[in-house]
Amino acid sequence: MPSAPQILISGYTEEGSGTGPGIHRYALADDGTIGALLAQSAGVSNPSFLTSGEQSLFAVEEGPNGSVADLDPQSLEVRGRASSGGADPCHLIVQDGYVLAANYSSGTTAVIPVSEWGSAVPAPAQLLSNPGTGPVSDRQGSSRAHQVTATPWGTVLVADLGADRVDEYALTAGSYQRVGSAVLPSGTGPRHVALKGDFLLVAGELDGFLHVLRRSGVEKGHVWQWRSKSPLAATAGAIEAAEQFYPSHIQLSDDGSKLYAAVRGPNTMVVLDVAALADDVAPGFVAEVPSGGNWPRHFAVGQGKIYVANQLSNNVAIFELDAEGLPVLEPLQVLDFGSPACVVLV
Repeated sequence: MPSAPQILISGYTEEGSGTGPGIHRYALADDGTIGALLAQSAGVSNPSFLTSGEQSLFAVEEGPNGSVADLDPQSLEVRGRASSGGADPCHLIVQDGYVLAANYSSGTTAVIPVSEWGSAVPAPAQLLSNPGTGPVSDRQGSSRAHQVTATPWGTVLVADLGADRVDEYALTAGSYQRVGSAVLPSGTGPRHVALKGDFLLVAGELDGFLHVLRRSGVEKGHVWQWRSKSPLAATAGAIEAAEQFYPSHIQLSDDGSKLYAAVRGPNTMVVLDVAALADDVAPGFVAEVPSGGNWPRHFAVGQGKIYVANQLSNNVAIFELDAEGLPVLEPLQVLDFGSPACVVLV
């Protein structure tokens, strides 16, 4: 980890998705703005998501023959690759000595032991799969694994946009086994999730709502119960009126009272109040500001700022958070970056 705050930005490098520079590492100034370029990658293809391990930086390489690259976290040089065992890996985490990568087009999640990394291209030790479909024919004809998330109780969650489920897996005797699923309303299209205590918050890419589920029966092996949904806009009518409305990433504020969401189409950053979930109060709309560009795919929160990756306008917009934790209307800074897809504060 660097001694001073830094930021990693990655995105698409190939025609069809975008023609950006891959991965850059920048210094952050004292005011949270993005400063000097410190390092850049070479030889990575479509690194659409990043995550840090103890001694490595891992990046998915999103393509028909997916892979995961192991990079030096300082120089960003590629040290090795592993096959993701599927097509179009778009998200990954490091958990319990494994890299887990979600293969969007294949609908599987690769489990790759960190200890086996090297110059060769090892196959995944395991591919997690729970095939399913949904009613939106052009997006839900099969499973679509979109995100892997670690839980505080030691399991991992896989958001399946194609099957309207978030599947939960536990590591048992060296392999992951499915222990249950959170089932979403038909046509939700779960993309990214956030955890707040026993509550699972799910962004529906296809219906435009934030869904709330709660764990029950924790002592005997929990189940997920759907509780409510709230529009990721000022009103549900705004979703219906939009030509395109595709929520992407969601993240809780540091104090857990608010949820930030990026929405492609209207190109907004939306804030919902989630402070009273335990009292069965559904999330409520608080604020909405323009994302500072086109197609906000991902963002990071920290340093009193929100850093928004606007993929199609080739920029990262930085917004100050006010005393209430709300983004101000105009960005503090806009950084040119080709096809950004992921922002990570380090």
